[in-house]
Amino acid sequence: MKSLENNQTTKSTIFKYTIIVNAASFVEKLLFFILNIIIARYLTVEHFGEYSTALSYATFFSLMTDIGINVTLIRALNLEKEYENEHFTNAFYLKLGLSVTMYIVMAISLLLTGYNRDVINLTLILGLVRNGNEFMKTYYALYEAKQQFLFPSVVNSLYVVFFFLGVVAVIFFQGNYYHLCLVRLVIVYLFIALLTVHIFKKVKFRLKTPLFIAFIKSAIPFSTIAVLSNLTFRINAIIISLMIGTTKVGFFSNSILFVDTLAIIPGNLRRILMPTLYSALEKNDESKFQFSFDILSKYFGIVSFYLMMILFLYSEFIIKAVFGGKYLESAILLKIIAFSVLFVFNVASIVLVGKDRQDILSRIMLFATIVNILANIVLINIFDVEGAAASVTLTYGVIFFMSHYYLRKLESIKMIPAFRKYVIMGLIVCVASLCYEFLIYKNFSLPGSFATITILYGLLIILFVMDRDDIRIFKEILGLKNPS
Repeated sequence: MKSLENNQTTKSTIFKYTIIVNAASFVEKLLFFILNIIIARYLTVEHFGEYSTALSYATFFSLMTDIGINVTLIRALNLEKEYENEHFTNAFYLKLGLSVTMYIVMAISLLLTGYNRDVINLTLILGLVRNGNEFMKTYYALYEAKQQFLFPSVVNSLYVVFFFLGVVAVIFFQGNYYHLCLVRLVIVYLFIALLTVHIFKKVKFRLKTPLFIAFIKSAIPFSTIAVLSNLTFRINAIIISLMIGTTKVGFFSNSILFVDTLAIIPGNLRRILMPTLYSALEKNDESKFQFSFDILSKYFGIVSFYLMMILFLYSEFIIKAVFGGKYLESAILLKIIAFSVLFVFNVASIVLVGKDRQDILSRIMLFATIVNILANIVLINIFDVEGAAASVTLTYGVIFFMSHYYLRKLESIKMIPAFRKYVIMGLIVCVASLCYEFLIYKNFSLPGSFATITILYGLLIILFVMDRDDIRIFKEILGLKNPS
């Protein structure tokens, strides 16, 4: 009985913290999305391209400073609570050493790029900013290990708010992109200083060589995925800047921003829908797992196809409304990148994470990274920046299909039912798009066409995709029927 009560308390606690973290993450990403829009509209196309290039370059190297350090720290603090001071000291010095090393590597590599002085200077400033951001995450890990999620969530939200106010102030006083970067630099290190004073009141520095070596060894397995993920999704902007110029990076950054923001949705849906799937995995219930997988694939597919359709059909309006007419060139890139949304909602990769198969994910990410780099080089040479957009969709597609392939081998589940739903929904999207092009667009206003195609899509989903299982599930969610 006591064990049951403890389990219920644990579940309640996890649920509460999940809500907190999700809410804070949503606010943070929303504010950064708005900030990117404000900065893009304020700067010229040329200057925004230089700013985006510098930020991408700095982010690329700063992410190399976290080779699984934060994950390892959380894990170590949970396994060996008596060595809290030692483990935090290990993480601190390792992060500091990597931050200094990668900043020097970044600075040296900048001399070989051929970038102009402004891009180099901006990158050096933003490199310090991004390293500071990564340092803050290590501080947060100390609290997350103790399941104290509220403090880091509040602090990080405050940081984003202060940055937002700083950007507004720069624009009010008609500053340039140097001022934008310097304001961000001051704010991030102000927060680091305050966090350092706060944390060092609780933690004492104790460095023990054997524990430090063990800490590094523990971090290595997580570093592969971290580094490869960084390479896969951060290198596009750098390749664009080196091959066809920094201005094109601005157009690309605007288009990819929507996909990056939409990636929040599958993460939140996963937290809502995955308990059933993980339960089936733990109990080796093959039929329940197959059912859960099909259901999740179908629901993810319904959402992803709809979002893809909206981004594709309304790309010109979206870009013009959000970023202004000067970035209209981003619209064609958004049309291409829109198809990657189909692969962002990847159930198979979620299951592989749940199965703790980082080895498989490492192989997938390595192959995807190679494909992405080669595709960028080849396609940019042929199609200019549109080739880079196509590379994004191709890379997401490779990860999607490889994840499903390995999951099929691992779990021996039937993939046909899930992919059948994708095929049906693909046909639905084609029909809806054709109806839009030939019937709706010419006869309706923008709000009318949007409402019409949404209703049409919903009706087609109800007629051809939804079944009795879906009706039962929705009744259970709405409390109209008790779960069996």
